[in-house]
Amino acid sequence: MRKLVLIAMLMGAGVMAANAQDWKSILSGVVKTVVDDKLTTGNSVVGTWVFVAPECQFESDNLLAKAGGEAVSAKIEQKLEPVYNKIGLDSCMLVFNADSTYTLQLKRATSNGTYSFDAESKTLTLKTKVGVSVKAHVEVLGSTMSLQFNADKLMSALQALTNLVSKITSTASAVNSLADNYDGLMLGFELEKVGDEQSVSKWGF
Repeated sequence: MRKLVLIAMLMGAGVMAANAQDWKSILSGVVKTVVDDKLTTGNSVVGTWVFVAPECQFESDNLLAKAGGEAVSAKIEQKLEPVYNKIGLDSCMLVFNADSTYTLQLKRATSNGTYSFDAESKTLTLKTKVGVSVKAHVEVLGSTMSLQFNADKLMSALQALTNLVSKITSTASAVNSLADNYDGLMLGFELEKVGDEQSVSKWGF
């Protein structure tokens, strides 16, 4: 009798564990669906955003694993920090307006143009006043935005958006070497959404 009771208890525990796993899978699926389908939209992009930190991603988990994992991503982001500081990107404010215009403001430079959002590919295409188009992968999660460029396109994209040719040329080699060393590398930065008054106060514009 004791053996039968023990077997029944073990079977019950197994069912509960399986059910818990099923619920975990279901909830994970729901979260992914919400992120993919609802959060990153044309409306979620609109607003005033300020620079938070450099960011590095890989096109797939396999490429990330091949490169050496999260530790490599952290090292790459550390290498980006002095490059961004020299350009002045660490104090940038990026405004996406509802009329599809944008403004990129640094402490010593301002540029603007138009943008479009592709809902299927989750990309932003920014077009400068002189007609140069720059494409970035975008992800919005709450008050955080991630803008990512193909690693070999990052410096030319920043040059087009900021017009800071000399400063970017002098730092390009450091970033281009990263693109040469890692396949599927995406480089960019994380932004935080704030109110206009808060952003002006924070950065002194």
